[in-house]
Amino acid sequence: MRKLYLILIIAFMLQLAVVGSAGQIEDILAEADSWIISDTARIMSYVDSCTKVVEQKLDNSPFWADTHRDLSFLLGIDYTGSAQIDNTGRIYFTMRITGETGHLFYIDGPMGWPKQLSPNNWPAEGYSIWGYEPHPSGDYVLVLAMKYGSERHDIWKFDRDGTFEPLLVNPNVRYSNTIFKSKDEFFLSIDDQQNQYFCKYTISTGKLDTLYQDDEWAGIYDYEDGKLLCGRFFSFSESQLFLLDEESLETKNMTKKGSYGDAYFTGDGRIILTTDKKSKRNEFNKLVYIKTDKPKRLKVIFDPKMENSGFEYIKSSKMVIMTLNKDGYSELVGFDLDGNPVDVPKIPVGVLAGGGPYDENGATNDNGDFVYGFSSPNVAPSLYHFKLGENKITQLATVSTFGFDFSKVKVEVIRYPSLDGTMIPALLYTPINVNKDGSNPALVDYHGGPPQQWRPYFQRNLAFALAKGFIVVRPNVRGSEGYGPEWEKADNQKKRFDALGDAEAALDYLVNEGYSSYDKIGIWGGSYGGYTVNWLATTAPDKFACAISQVGVADHDYTQTHGDVGGQKIWEEEFGKVGSKLAHNLSPIWKSENLSKPILLTAGFYDPRVFPGDPRRFGYLLSKLGKEVYYLESVETGHGAVTKDQIITEYTRYYTFFMEHLMK
Repeated sequence: MRKLYLILIIAFMLQLAVVGSAGQIEDILAEADSWIISDTARIMSYVDSCTKVVEQKLDNSPFWADTHRDLSFLLGIDYTGSAQIDNTGRIYFTMRITGETGHLFYIDGPMGWPKQLSPNNWPAEGYSIWGYEPHPSGDYVLVLAMKYGSERHDIWKFDRDGTFEPLLVNPNVRYSNTIFKSKDEFFLSIDDQQNQYFCKYTISTGKLDTLYQDDEWAGIYDYEDGKLLCGRFFSFSESQLFLLDEESLETKNMTKKGSYGDAYFTGDGRIILTTDKKSKRNEFNKLVYIKTDKPKRLKVIFDPKMENSGFEYIKSSKMVIMTLNKDGYSELVGFDLDGNPVDVPKIPVGVLAGGGPYDENGATNDNGDFVYGFSSPNVAPSLYHFKLGENKITQLATVSTFGFDFSKVKVEVIRYPSLDGTMIPALLYTPINVNKDGSNPALVDYHGGPPQQWRPYFQRNLAFALAKGFIVVRPNVRGSEGYGPEWEKADNQKKRFDALGDAEAALDYLVNEGYSSYDKIGIWGGSYGGYTVNWLATTAPDKFACAISQVGVADHDYTQTHGDVGGQKIWEEEFGKVGSKLAHNLSPIWKSENLSKPILLTAGFYDPRVFPGDPRRFGYLLSKLGKEVYYLESVETGHGAVTKDQIITEYTRYYTFFMEHLMK
C-alpha cells in the first residue's frame, strides 16, 4: 500500500509539472502576443538585439573568416537555368554572371551571344525575378518580379526590342499563373493571402477584368476556344479539374477528386493529364485523356511505370515529351497521343530542370524544339536544346566553376529503416575515404514542401561541406514527391507522425552504420524542413548536438490564422483542422520545454509562406524558457535569401554554427 501511495504521489507531481510547463508556455505566449506582430518599434528592437547576439556568436568565431572566404568563392559561381523558347526560335533563360541576382537573357540561336533583358538596377531596388512567360509569337515576354523575396509578384512586359514597362504593380497582392489568350490578352491569378481570383488583362487598354473566384484554392492550366482548363486543390495531393467558360463564367467538373498533374487541351476535343485514377495502389501516375463532352471517363495513353515530373505537349504535332524521375535522376521519353514512341535523345546521368522555379520539365514551342536545364552533383548547371525526332543535343550555355574540382562530390541513393520498419529513400553524401568509426561530423538536411524531393543536382554548399569532412544525409520521408502518389499521401493528418518518425530514424541510421555519433550530428531544414527540425528539437533532443531551423513553423494554428489564410484548407488536410487536438499535437511549440540543444532559428520579414510572427514568437518563447536559442530575422528577404551576398552570408553563418558545435 505504501508503495502504491508513493507511485500515486509521483504521478500526481508529474502531472502538475506537465500542467505547470504548459501553463508557463501559455503565459509567455500571451505576453508575446501583446506585441510580437503589432508593435513595430518593439519588433524591430527585438530583431536588432537578436541579430547582434548571433553576430557576436558567429561572426566572431574562429571558423568565420575561412568559411566566408571559401563560400564566397563557391557560392559566387554563376548559374544559368529556367530555359524557354518561342516560335521564332529565340531562347530565353535566367543567369547570374557577376551581379547580386539572376537576370533574364536571350539568344537567337545555339551558342549565340547572350543579351540581357532585365535592367541592371533591379537588384539595388530589391527586385528579383520569380518567373517569366514568353508569348509564342516572340513579340514580348511577361516577367514576374518581386521585391525582397515577398513573392507578391508584379507583372512587367519586355518587348522584343528590349523596351519594357510595368503592367500590373501592387505590393499588397500576388499576380501569377499567366496564360495567354491572344497577343493582347492574358489570364492570370490574383491573391491577397485571403482571397484568390481569376482575371483577364488587356494590354492595349490596361483593363483588368475579374472573372471567377472558386471556393477552393485554384489555378489555370490552359486555354482553348473560350474555355479555361483549371484545377482546384484540396490538399497537396488531391485536386480536381474543371472547365470555366470565359463568357458565361459557368464551370463544369471534368474529373472526380484525385491526384492530378499537368493538364493540356489537345486541340481535338480532348484533355491530356497525369493522374493516379487509373493506377492500382503503389503504382505511379499515368498519362490519360478525357473528352471534353464526356468528362470523368479516363483513357490511358501511356504508363511510364515510374514517377514522372511532368510533361510538355506540342499541340501542332500532337506529341508529348515526358520527364521521368528514377530515385531523383531524370530520363526523357517521347510519344504521340496513341502512346507510340517518338525518339528523344538520351540525357546524361543527372537532373533536368525546366522553365520555372518549381518546373522539373523542359520547355517546348510549336515547332518541336525542346530546351532544358541540366545539372548533376559534378556538373554545373547548363542549358541544352534538341528538336523532337532528332537524336542530337546542342549545348546552349554553361557556367564556369573557376577550376574547383567537383568530381570529388560523391552521392549515393540509400534506404534506411524508419521507426516502424518502412524503408526510407535518401541521398547520402560522403567525403572521400570516409571512416566508419563514429567520429565524423554529420548533417541531416530535411527538405521543404511537404511534397518536395531531394534530388542529386549541383550543390555548391555541399561541396564545401564534404571538403570540411561533413557527411550529409538528405531524407525523402513519407510525403515526398518522386515515389508515387501513395508515398506522397502517406503523411497526411495522423500519418504525419510516421513521416516525422522517418526524419528521426535518419539520425539513428548515421549512428547504426558507424558514420557518426549523436553528439556529432546537426539537423537542418528550411520551410517544412524547418518545421521538421523544430519537431525533432523538441521530441528527440538526445539524438543530435545542434539544430538550424530556417523559416520553419512551430505553431500550426498560429500560422494558419495569422499568415496566408487563403491556403488554410489545404494545410488543414495535411495537419488537421485549426484548433483541433491533432493540429495542437503536431505543433512543436507546445513541447518547447523538452528542447535541450542549441538551435538557430531564422525568419524572413517579407515571408508570404511561413508567417514571420511564428518563428519570431517561437524564438522569444525559447529565450524566456532559458534555452540556448539564436534568432535571426532578415528584414530584406522573404522565404529565403535573394541576393548573392545574402546567400553567402547565410550559409557562412549556418556552417560556422555547425562547426562551432560539431568540430570543436
